[in-house]
Amino acid sequence: MKDIAGLIACRGGSIRIPNKNIKNFGDSSLLEIKIKQLLQVVPQVYVNSDSEIILKAADKLGAIPVLRDPKYATSEVPINEVYAEVTKSVPHEHILFAHVTSPLIKTSTIQYCIDQYNNLPKPYDSVCTVQLLKKFIWYKGKSINYNSSKMPRSQDLPNYHMIAFAINILPKKLLLNLKNIVTNNYFPIELDEIEAMDIDNKIEFELAEYLYTK
Repeated sequence: MKDIAGLIACRGGSIRIPNKNIKNFGDSSLLEIKIKQLLQVVPQVYVNSDSEIILKAADKLGAIPVLRDPKYATSEVPINEVYAEVTKSVPHEHILFAHVTSPLIKTSTIQYCIDQYNNLPKPYDSVCTVQLLKKFIWYKGKSINYNSSKMPRSQDLPNYHMIAFAINILPKKLLLNLKNIVTNNYFPIELDEIEAMDIDNKIEFELAEYLYTK
């Protein structure tokens, strides 16, 4: 088994949904759901945040709180720099990067991601959750993934993937080198629309909360 630690990057500020990560979500919060979920599949979970409130909550829930330099909690800093910064202090060889805004992914799916990562065949070097994209894509007046003069059925479109950003697992050294959680040789773990749901605005928060409590 590889030395894998869970990592949640959870900044305090949220413009579209104030206090999104710790506000009531069903009978819990996004942060509580993710910490409890990860502690079922990895021995240690780190929560990196600029917010003392979030760090105190993480500590009470059994995670290891890590204070983030406020510089890396602003919208001005490229996300690649944030990935590297929040990972540096995690003393483990492999990182399971979990997004707190994906509350609907199943714990069994996360365990499956870990199992796949522990047995990665070459040339794969990481695991990344994705969502199958079966849509008619156009760009600058041209169809991208099909011949518009011979329009196929949607199920016959090629299998394009969208990065789901629910779970990414990769070596710490590789993450720091790339400053990214998505590598060029990732092993895709396909999620359905519900498990892949990412909360980015108020409507998505309310929809995800409804599905979570249903």
